[in-house]
Amino acid sequence: MALTNNVVVPSDADYVLATLDVILKSSKNVFILYGHTTQERWTQVLACEACNNGTNSQNEMKGLKSFLDQHPGIKGLLITNLELDENSVDFPEYSENFKVYLDTMRSNFPDLTIGLFLEGKFIVDQHTNPKLTWLNFTIIDSSVDFYSISVVTFNDCTDEFKLLGTAPIGLSKSLNTTSLGHSNSSCTGSSNSSSTGSTNVTMPVTNYTLSNLKDILADLSIPQNKTYYRYRLNPLPQDVSLLLCNTTVAEMCSNGTDSSSWCYETIESFNEKGQFAKENGAGFIVNYIEINDPDNVCKCGPYPSFNAILNGYNGNSANTTKECALLKRS
Repeated sequence: MALTNNVVVPSDADYVLATLDVILKSSKNVFILYGHTTQERWTQVLACEACNNGTNSQNEMKGLKSFLDQHPGIKGLLITNLELDENSVDFPEYSENFKVYLDTMRSNFPDLTIGLFLEGKFIVDQHTNPKLTWLNFTIIDSSVDFYSISVVTFNDCTDEFKLLGTAPIGLSKSLNTTSLGHSNSSCTGSSNSSSTGSTNVTMPVTNYTLSNLKDILADLSIPQNKTYYRYRLNPLPQDVSLLLCNTTVAEMCSNGTDSSSWCYETIESFNEKGQFAKENGAGFIVNYIEINDPDNVCKCGPYPSFNAILNGYNGNSANTTKECALLKRS
């Protein structure tokens, strides 16, 4: 890692910052991940912000200002690493101090959009079995513009999720149904698939479903109209040692035997993910769109998964006229 104006960037800082500047010249809205490395580190930074008028925050903003001045055009920040981990310490006033931090950031950069990047799996775990004090969203929400809720890592890739995808829509426990026509008899063991686009795929026993996450977000008072679901576009292998560049959609289509155990979805199920984001959020975000088969190796059209999500979000059904046999796995 390298330090630039008190902002830590990856070890290949020159390349990363040069790439950032190229993107900024494209006039697109650019958001960068920003935050301290762990919740434990956050507690040290925020220790007494509510009792000393944000002294640490004000000092931090000086370095951030220098960074933003050197890279003009950044639209907003996605604040990250707020989740608890095994090294976390209890911080009863986490939310009050974090709000001071957010308000200090907003007062220094009134035109900057501020979002929180949060892991959906942690949110489910913390809600189900809270061990330490975490964020109170009723306290901090007025200082946050939006929430990016990631389900990129949700369930582990096992045989149960090979055809289902690791972030199934599942059953809404509060309503005992889903908005996408799945069986409401049980959240497990249903012969109707949940977010697969096919039938006869049993829904595994798991708390990590989009419908359950949506209910928990409501319980936490995270506004639906500020929630963006972050979806995985690339396949997830059961062999965690495989590199990202070796687990692309094109690689899956080209090497059917080698990738037969990978967890992925159908065009139809990605389409349902777009519908879900429309009905239960403000929108969606995707990861690694550049490896979503831009060269049309799978013969489903370039960027097939992304376009299927986008079609679902816009109220259009999945495009099944294209020959996508390589993505119809069994």
